[in-house]
Amino acid sequence: MIPPVKAIRRVLFDNVRYNGEIVPVIKRTYPKDETPCITVDDSGGSAFMQRHITNEYYPLDNSHPQFDEEDPFKLQSQQVLREVHQGTVNVNVWCDDEFMREDLITQVEKLFKQAQSDYYLFCDNYRDSECAYTGGPCMASVNNTDKRGVKGQCPNPELYNYKNIFTTYNLIRSSFIVNQPFTLDDLSKTEPVLRSVFRVSTGYYVDHIIGGHISNNVESDNPVVLK
Repeated sequence: MIPPVKAIRRVLFDNVRYNGEIVPVIKRTYPKDETPCITVDDSGGSAFMQRHITNEYYPLDNSHPQFDEEDPFKLQSQQVLREVHQGTVNVNVWCDDEFMREDLITQVEKLFKQAQSDYYLFCDNYRDSECAYTGGPCMASVNNTDKRGVKGQCPNPELYNYKNIFTTYNLIRSSFIVNQPFTLDDLSKTEPVLRSVFRVSTGYYVDHIIGGHISNNVESDNPVVLK
C-alpha cells in the first residue's frame, strides 16, 4: 500500500458516520453490497520523479556503532537513499440517495481540510484523547484557549512531539491536492448506486536507510526541488 493510500485511510477511517453508524473505508476497487461505504484505490497510478542521497532523522538503535548514549539526539540523523514519487488516489463515496451523498461528501471534505490545517485528530501520537508521547491527555483536545488550541492544533508541537499526516507518511505537503468530487453513478441497476469520486494527488518520499550519519556534504546530480 503506497503512502498516500495509508494517509487517506488514516484521515477517513472511523471518522465518517451516517445515521450514527460508522461508514466503512475499504481498500478495494468495488464496494461491499451494503451502502454507504468509501473505497480507496491507487488506480490513478504513481510516477517516479527523482532519486538522491540525503540525511534524515531516523532514530539510531542503541546497537548502532554511532549511537551515543550520553547525547543520543545528536546522532539520530541517518543517511538514506530517497526516491520522490507522484501519486494519484481515488476516494470513492458510494451512496443510495442524494441526501446521503451530500452528507458524506461534506464530511469527507471537512476531514481533508482538517488534516491539511494540522487538526489534532490526525497527529500520529493521538490515541482517544490521549497523547502517546507524553502519556497524558492530548492538550489540543481539551478546552484550550491559546492561539493554536482554539483552532484544534497542538499548542506546543515541539514539546509534545506533534506529527501530522505529512511527516508520518512522508508526503510532500505543498503538492497535496484534493480535487472537488465528480459524479460517476451506476444507473444500470434496478436501484441505482450513486458514486462520487475525490481525486487526490500528492508527491511522496520512499526512503531506504543506508546507515549512520556519515557526511553533511553529499551532493547529487539530480537534487530534489519539491518541498
